[in-house]
Amino acid sequence: MAYGLQIYSANGALQLDSNDATHVIYQMGLSGTSGTISGASSSTPVFAGVNVTVSNYNPQEDLLFYQPTGSAAVAAYVIPISTGFTIFSNTNTSFYYYIFRKVTTLGDPSSNYGIEIYDASGNILFNQDVLAARVKGRITGTGNVAASGKSLYALGSFKYQLITSQLAPRRGKVRAWCANWNAARDQVSFGTRVTDVDGVSAATEAELNDSFYVDTTEPTILVIEAPDP
Repeated sequence: MAYGLQIYSANGALQLDSNDATHVIYQMGLSGTSGTISGASSSTPVFAGVNVTVSNYNPQEDLLFYQPTGSAAVAAYVIPISTGFTIFSNTNTSFYYYIFRKVTTLGDPSSNYGIEIYDASGNILFNQDVLAARVKGRITGTGNVAASGKSLYALGSFKYQLITSQLAPRRGKVRAWCANWNAARDQVSFGTRVTDVDGVSAATEAELNDSFYVDTTEPTILVIEAPDP
């Protein structure tokens, strides 16, 4: 390589190549604070939602990280919608969020110190003034990431694990994968919990069988450290 920058890990794996678009850098594209959820309850439980409108949000490409505001223990998950995304939680709170996007070009830095990375065409691929995704850990299935005194954000994800039904007038339950924060927001766990006690109500035994759903695969999330937007 006659110009540019390459960065390798300790085991020799190429992490960053300014001339190879397949080694992608993600830096912050958008950030903000959602509205406050109302009608939620951690004891029932009731997961209520708040919509966040984001222009040009692409859930297949963008990485959404979020964290509850305040100082309560909170569980939550995210569903993408046509205008952005909806955060569902068992706690009446608002959420900070960051959307990280693949870097193709960035604006000029405003500071006069740090590092800038350019490609062969002169596009800025890394700007030290723009927040980058600093990954603190990865969780596949159940687990947790803790970093004492740090501000941790979880990757937005949505996956049902189990939907049950009962014969009317009773109803089944819904279990989904949720991110869970402690009150200090420096520990994130991931696992399944009941998110809806108003599952399917079946009128017949045939409907009872047809309304059962289970998914035993385990999703993966990332946990990053970031300041409040």
